Amino acid sequence: MRSRSPHRFFSRALVTVLTAIVSGYALPASATSSTPQTAVPSPGLTALKKQLDRLAEQGKAGNAQYWYVDTAEGKVRIAVLKGPLDVTTRSFLTTGPPNLTSTFTVDKPVTPYVATATAPLQPPMTGSTSLAGTVYGGQRITAQSGAYCTTGFNASRSGQPYVLTAGHCRKAGVAWSLAGQFLGNITAFSYPGRDISEITPAAGWQQAGAVRQADGSIQQITQFARPSISQRLCKTGATTGTTCGTVTSLNVTANYGDGPVYGLALTTVHAAEGDSGGSVYAGSTGIALISGGPRGGGNAFVYPPF
Repeated sequence: MRSRSPHRFFSRALVTVLTAIVSGYALPASATSSTPQTAVPSPGLTALKKQLDRLAEQGKAGNAQYWYVDTAEGKVRIAVLKGPLDVTTRSFLTTGPPNLTSTFTVDKPVTPYVATATAPLQPPMTGSTSLAGTVYGGQRITAQSGAYCTTGFNASRSGQPYVLTAGHCRKAGVAWSLAGQFLGNITAFSYPGRDISEITPAAGWQQAGAVRQADGSIQQITQFARPSISQRLCKTGATTGTTCGTVTSLNVTANYGDGPVYGLALTTVHAAEGDSGGSVYAGSTGIALISGGPRGGGNAFVYPPF
């Protein structure tokens, strides 16, 4: 199945107040006007980061794990896996003028946060069973293989409902279940590059414009916005539950190994394998989906699709 980018994701409850933006996604007008402005990187830094992105697309990033423009420092910061540098990594790290880059080491490789299969294969899910239930953000969903991810936000396009999760979850399977019942199939996804999937739910599922947090409380989601530097965020994921932190970097490219993923925000929000696709929010504002981070858990990359 080829990946295709979903168009205009938005909460079903907010259809009347959403307006389309150029990217094909939708934002409430209030969120668009109130999003804090961030410093704009110089053309030289932007061009250098794009050059690094293109090398990563060609499989030439080596052990570079992620990179982003640090406007305060005036450089492209590159995280590289600790250890001896091979020829490919050295070449990547020396791309562009040396005064425009700085490197630092990390102990663990970065990886998407889908949980690998730990249970026997489940019976094929056909969707023939009559269902009744409610889908919230932050719930564990399982593929036939036993691998699992997390629901992000409920959405719709032209009246068709969807459940959003991470794009890389599609690698684990097409059909997904929730609480032991067939939820639906991934009918569109984009990964690598972007990191988003849409699950078309089977008949009978109700979709809530809310996240069910780890303590059982319900956080309503009434609007969407993009992340900003130093913004405080929380997430709810199937593995690590509800955790909070702040945004430290924007427009980060991560080198997961399948190909680069662009437009991520690096946060201090803790997540781990199984949290992929989980809801990231600031109060009642939906912000992003959990994407990945250091192997075994750590500060999460989040993908803002809105």
